[in-house]
Amino acid sequence: MNSESTMKIRKQVPPRKKACQSCTDSKVRCGLEKPTCSRCRARGKQCQYPAGSGDVHQSSPVVSSEQISADESLIFEPSLANFSTTPTVTAFSSPVSGHASDIPRIYSQHESTQTVDTNLTFDHIDLVPMIDTEKIRDRWLQPYLLTATEQVPKLFNSFTVQFVTCVLRSYPNHLLDEKCLPPFIHPLQLNSKAMPRTIANCFSLVRMWMNRVAGSEAIVLSTVRQEMERLSREDATSDFDTLCSFQVYLIYLLTAYFFPIENASLVEDMSMITLQDLAFRVAKSGFTCKAELSQTRPTWESWIIASAKRRTLFTMYIFSNVYNCDKGLPNFLSDELGDILVPESKALWEASDRDSWTREYNRHLSKWEDGMLQISELWRSSETGSEARRKRIGRWVQSTDEFGMMLFAVCAHIHGC
Repeated sequence: MNSESTMKIRKQVPPRKKACQSCTDSKVRCGLEKPTCSRCRARGKQCQYPAGSGDVHQSSPVVSSEQISADESLIFEPSLANFSTTPTVTAFSSPVSGHASDIPRIYSQHESTQTVDTNLTFDHIDLVPMIDTEKIRDRWLQPYLLTATEQVPKLFNSFTVQFVTCVLRSYPNHLLDEKCLPPFIHPLQLNSKAMPRTIANCFSLVRMWMNRVAGSEAIVLSTVRQEMERLSREDATSDFDTLCSFQVYLIYLLTAYFFPIENASLVEDMSMITLQDLAFRVAKSGFTCKAELSQTRPTWESWIIASAKRRTLFTMYIFSNVYNCDKGLPNFLSDELGDILVPESKALWEASDRDSWTREYNRHLSKWEDGMLQISELWRSSETGSEARRKRIGRWVQSTDEFGMMLFAVCAHIHGC
């Protein structure tokens, strides 16, 4: 073989892939993923590849929402060096500043990033105030008051509690390694011009809690507790902010309850009372759009808030049932929720732009000309098991999403269907 043919063969050999600069400096194996290698992504470091290393992109601390997912932008590795000796929420000012340039938008796993309407405004939400909101605030008293009135408690099978526990336990993990959110937070709550600071803090703090380093438990616990106390004291200025505070407080309790730090607990009677007080604040402006009462189409923004409110409230009630069961306390029927609508169809919840949501809601209205399904229709009554009731429930089950199916399963276990 002559030297000329040898040169041709050498030219055909693909160039050796070069490690990123950070891995090269650390003298460790690089995963070679583009635009950010797994090691840099896990450590929140800037990942840069040398020029001329093939199909190369450079990542920077600030990137567009189309280039990186929330999991990559908000990955948090706990380190005592990141905290002051007196931990405060302001220690997270950089990753949770709330500016759109700092925190990328989060999309549901089914929606297209090209069609999301980013011109949503939640300043004018048209809901109907709820009557008897105090019943939600004072729910913690039920095990003590209703037992005295000899009202029959709900029968919770141990397997039902196990089922619900498995579902609720999964919700904090959505903030760690999945490109989706807990099913009671609408994806477009996070796609406004600036991510709400409350939710941005939640991303960082839940990741800090779940990925804590041994020995840092005290500072993790202190920081999360301070944020929870801030939420309980803060007087939100809008319906949207009140909802976000309620959702985030619930996530903190789910995280602390199902992934506890040894010899410490954030979930106790007082924190449950605070959670129900936040639900009371949300309830004052209502859970139903005015248009929903008249069987007409509401604004997309009003529907997003109303639907997210309903889902969060149902989640809170289910969690409080688990909490009471674990403490040996009885659970009673939540009459105050009877008129609240069940979660709507999967297609409505996951609609990624205003036009597709409008078309889907028009179909929704035509399907429910006899009135939308209320949660009380899933409870035991004289109509339970009747053909008419089963047809309505079947129509809903046919189109609802995973959250709706979970809610249906719990109600069916307790009340039958």
